[in-house]
Amino acid sequence: MPGRRQRVFPVVTAAFAIPAALLVAAGLGDGRVASANSSAEKHTVAAPVTEPILLPGVGSERGLQVKTILAERAISARFPEITEIGGVRPDGMKWHPEGLAIDVIIPDYRSPAGKSLGDRIVAFALQNADRFELVHVIWQQTYYPIGGKAHRMANLGSDDANHFTHVHIATKGGGYPNGTETYIG
Repeated sequence: MPGRRQRVFPVVTAAFAIPAALLVAAGLGDGRVASANSSAEKHTVAAPVTEPILLPGVGSERGLQVKTILAERAISARFPEITEIGGVRPDGMKWHPEGLAIDVIIPDYRSPAGKSLGDRIVAFALQNADRFELVHVIWQQTYYPIGGKAHRMANLGSDDANHFTHVHIATKGGGYPNGTETYIG
């Protein structure tokens, strides 16, 4: 259909919400980022049909690092109900200014459907922690450190600051793109 965004499905899907205490970083899929300048041993451009190329998603990729772009594209492809993903912006911490984090904006975040959507995005991100080289995820005032135990954060005074309006996803980055990358789903 003209004007419709092509949906590309990542290899890993999470169709259900997992209670926060049970979320485990499963590291499914390798989320390779292939580059013409990469070593052939580490990054292979030729991918089987089961690993689709991820097209640009709903967020701006300007200033994002490669693993952050991979997470943004995979989430855009897997969750078509997401229409906005924030990226680089000024902040007192390094995550957004250095292109290491995205904010997945949850429509109608106060509703049961909005909460469920945010829970599914958290589960998807954590299941792909190795693939995206995640550092942490924050959703509904809960901090999910990779390799650590999820815990409640202090009240920062608003739904936005407490991460009720969006799921914050931070990666190790992987360096800035040079324009020759192919993001494999």
